[in-house]
Amino acid sequence: MARFKLNNRLTLAWIVNLALIVLTVVISVAGYKAYQRLNNMVSELQQNAEQNFNLLILKDVSFYVNEMETQIDAYRNNSKPDYIRNFNASLDNSQYLIDSLKANYTKDEMIALCDSLSFLIKERAKVQTKLTAINSDLLENTLEDLTQKIEALPKAISEADTLKETTRKIGFGTKVTNLFRKKENRIKADTTVAPTQSEILQTEIMSELAKAKEESKEKGSELRYQLSTLEKESQVFQNKIIDVINALESHELEEGRDHVKDIQGLANDTNREVVIFSALSSALLLITLISQLNYVGRNRKYQAVLREAKKNAEELADAKEKFLANMSHEIRTPMNAISGFTNQLLKTTAPGEQKDQLEIIKSSSDHLLHLLNDILDFSKLHANKVKLNKEAFDLKLLLNDTMRIFEEMADEKGLKLKTSFDGIPNYVIGDEHRLRQIILNLLHNAIKFTPKGYVELSASVVSKSAENVSLRISVKDSGVGIPKNKQAKIFEEFEQATVADEAKGTGLGLAISAMLVKLHEGEFLIESEPDQGTEMILILPFTLSQSIKEEVKSKDENLIHLSGIAVLVADDEPFNLKLLETIFKTHDIKMVQTHNGTEALAALETQVFDIAILDVKMPGLSGLEVVRKVRAGKGKNSQTPMIALTATVSEQEMKESLASGFNRVLRKPFDENALLEMIRVETMKTKMKSSSAPKMVKAVAKFDLSGLREMGDDDFVKEMVSIFKSSSARSIENLKKAIQLKIRESLKNEAHKMLPPARHLSATDLVKALEALQAKADKETFDELSIRIAEIETIYNGIKEALKG
Repeated sequence: MARFKLNNRLTLAWIVNLALIVLTVVISVAGYKAYQRLNNMVSELQQNAEQNFNLLILKDVSFYVNEMETQIDAYRNNSKPDYIRNFNASLDNSQYLIDSLKANYTKDEMIALCDSLSFLIKERAKVQTKLTAINSDLLENTLEDLTQKIEALPKAISEADTLKETTRKIGFGTKVTNLFRKKENRIKADTTVAPTQSEILQTEIMSELAKAKEESKEKGSELRYQLSTLEKESQVFQNKIIDVINALESHELEEGRDHVKDIQGLANDTNREVVIFSALSSALLLITLISQLNYVGRNRKYQAVLREAKKNAEELADAKEKFLANMSHEIRTPMNAISGFTNQLLKTTAPGEQKDQLEIIKSSSDHLLHLLNDILDFSKLHANKVKLNKEAFDLKLLLNDTMRIFEEMADEKGLKLKTSFDGIPNYVIGDEHRLRQIILNLLHNAIKFTPKGYVELSASVVSKSAENVSLRISVKDSGVGIPKNKQAKIFEEFEQATVADEAKGTGLGLAISAMLVKLHEGEFLIESEPDQGTEMILILPFTLSQSIKEEVKSKDENLIHLSGIAVLVADDEPFNLKLLETIFKTHDIKMVQTHNGTEALAALETQVFDIAILDVKMPGLSGLEVVRKVRAGKGKNSQTPMIALTATVSEQEMKESLASGFNRVLRKPFDENALLEMIRVETMKTKMKSSSAPKMVKAVAKFDLSGLREMGDDDFVKEMVSIFKSSSARSIENLKKAIQLKIRESLKNEAHKMLPPARHLSATDLVKALEALQAKADKETFDELSIRIAEIETIYNGIKEALKG
């Protein structure tokens, strides 16, 4: 029945989903069509909103036709050539506009109308030209004779004047005294006797004018008839032009009305499409809403299931973490004793069979610790709890040291180890320990699966910039090789290339290495063929380091001699107590042992200690409970530094230990030098806070002036010693100021300044202390660096006092 319901729900779900798909497609098509129609309607409206250019052309044609009329009338009244030029220009413009209008039409009837309009305008222009010509000819014929006679008038007058002058000269020679009288008499006689030439011309002109008037009267009726006929013909053409223009305008207006009707029809179609689209969209929305409600209901059920699964996964993860923590604690506790006592025995055992056996024990314990760390690292990587450190380190030194670790293992199998590090930078910034871990895994696998031949570790530069470098690190062997179909498998956890390999390891090494390479944002490549060897290739990015930073290990410093210190140790494991007792025997340290938390609390309440080392997990009171009670009270050891000793790997427990009041946390199995360094730093802090001379620090005034004496005389030696004292004192004060201002770069610079004078004096202890400060300036806290500066000052003061003697 349940299966039947499930099938029905699945069928219904399929139907709903199919309906949604079909409806979505239909709505998409309807929406697209509605969009197209709407877009067309908008385009049509835009076109309709624009001005009708054909109507504008027709108006311009009408304007030029009227302009022709105006210009020809003006010419009739005043025969200036400009009016004729304007008339012709208007005629040309009208013809150009008609041609443009004609090009806009496709219908034959409209093209015929345009041709008719052009013809009528041209014919009317001819009639107007004839009218102008008739007026001009009439005026010229009527006045032509008068013009000739008027032009001859100056000549006739000149001849008459010449005749008078001749007569005057003849009379002048006879009798001068009667000149005026005779002249007067002659003028009178001439006036009465004969008419002058001017009078004759005047009479002729008047006669010609009278004749022209008569001729004009005779031709008047004929001219008026011709003019009347031409004007009527011009008016006919004018009316026809107006009719054609009106026909064209009517056609354009009719086209506009038809266009509006088309837009209305398109709007109706668009409205219908929009209604259909809206209806379908509403249906889709309704079905989607129903589907979503159904989905929300199912999703709630799924979320409940997921929450339950998440809860179970978290409980499983917590159980896994607790299991790993407990397993780590149970394994690391005995390993601490095994490793610790083995190291102590190796210090005192002479070379021989027993020492060889101890070396085997040490190697086996280290291997066991390596396997345990692999499991824990794998767990952390899966939980994304591993973060890479960014510190400068010597790349070549790391590669060489890593290769040297496997020299004995390779010798046992008769393998040849090769290295090639040409062209790589000396110093880079990155996670030295994780890079070492990757290469260790690759080298270990290469030697393990290579029965004969060689193993080669090489490094080269892939790309390089001013600040960054990409390195290619390769581990190549002549071993058994890996088949192509197995190469991806070996990077999976707990997997081996073959079943036979499962006895040779856990299968975590390459899986961890691959995850670490990914954490570096690098690449992991493999090139291998069966029986042809294998090459594991790493492409890793690093930041270049321009400065040389020496890593000065605490075991090599030998600057601090622990003495006169009272230490409380609380641990429920007897062999751990015995191991600490053995370590402290080499120092002047008073050790008080307790076996549980209750005894430790009682001792802390009654005795004064310089430092306390408490196991976190103890019967009775745990180490966390003990330190909380001591810190909460105002007893003798409320401010005493305390170190938590634990075999756990849980980060949460580490944080809890520090939060409860512990100053430091040290994991088992611990390194002897690391423990002594913690004790040195924490006790020095306490002594510095109390402003008393640290009794655990013993000045070693070690120096040698023989080198200076070889270089010069006594005055030279005195001068160098004086320079050493003044410069060192000044640098020590600058170091203290740098601590106050928290300037790490100044610490390195001042330490660098102090080193040359100290080397000249062969002050080995002071040189080591300065080198240590220079190397740790970027890594340690300012409290720890303050302790180093106090040690430098103590050594300097000891040398200064010795130089006085």
